[in-house]
Amino acid sequence: MTRRSTPHVLLIYLIYLAAIAVTTALLVFWVVVVQRYNSDINQLVSRLGFEWNQFHWFVTTSGAGLFFLVFVALTYLLALTMGERRYSRKQEEFLTNVSHELKSPVAAIKLHAQTLQQDDVRRDDQKRFVSYIVREAERVGTLVDNLLESSRILSGGATGDLRPIRLSQFFDEYQKAAEARFDLRQTTLSFDIDTRSTVRASDEALLRILDNLIDNALRFTAEGGKILCQVRDRRSEAEIMVADNGIGIPKRELPKIFDRFYRLSREIGNRRRGTGLGLSIVRGLVQDLSGTIQALSTDDQPGTRFKIRLPRIKVEPNASEGL
Repeated sequence: MTRRSTPHVLLIYLIYLAAIAVTTALLVFWVVVVQRYNSDINQLVSRLGFEWNQFHWFVTTSGAGLFFLVFVALTYLLALTMGERRYSRKQEEFLTNVSHELKSPVAAIKLHAQTLQQDDVRRDDQKRFVSYIVREAERVGTLVDNLLESSRILSGGATGDLRPIRLSQFFDEYQKAAEARFDLRQTTLSFDIDTRSTVRASDEALLRILDNLIDNALRFTAEGGKILCQVRDRRSEAEIMVADNGIGIPKRELPKIFDRFYRLSREIGNRRRGTGLGLSIVRGLVQDLSGTIQALSTDDQPGTRFKIRLPRIKVEPNASEGL
């Protein structure tokens, strides 16, 4: 892909340089003409009733200003063109990644389903194959949900009905579902929940935020690694932190990780690299909930920490009973 697009990039730069050269030549020509025909222009200006000194300054500066605007416009068009090309390249990579992400679990589901059609499959193997099919089906469902959610965020659609949610109750249920939702055979996922906060959110939004953060941590944490989900109360906010002891994020990439289609340069072995949508979806959902998100990572220490802060709300006792 990169080799194919290189000639097009060089052509764009050559056109830009040629346009700058022509603009510079026209500017020099303008100044030379004004200086060479100084006397003729002076006579013409005198006939019109103007003073040559003031008019000479006006002609020179206006010409220089005009060519400067042309230079700025050309530079802006170059930056815009290159930005569109980079975004288009990211979209192409994204489509390739999505195709691979869908192809792998679908092929696995088909293979295990065909195996289950055989008559000599033991009952223990049947349960294992069914469990695998369910997990891969959930993986496909998550990918489709992420695609739809990313489109909704990009179009500025509504998050859905927000209601008061007690985080302690939500995480109590989420911990039980996490073991079945993720493949934790090589990584340890633990929870440290100490909160009395109530936030205005939706179960679906919180679920997607945590799923994407934990899935991201799993992809960048080696075998035997640890992932911690911690919830604490602050003065006016509830803080949700997802931390891992994986390979971390380079400092230079931290400002970009929440961009749509952006994927980290680091990876572990042959693990799937994702589509570049997860963290952008997390940021969009957190912003929809009037919260903030921050990624912390240092080059001299392993792991990454994602801190989410959501505003706490006060709920009347009668209203909180139904949560």
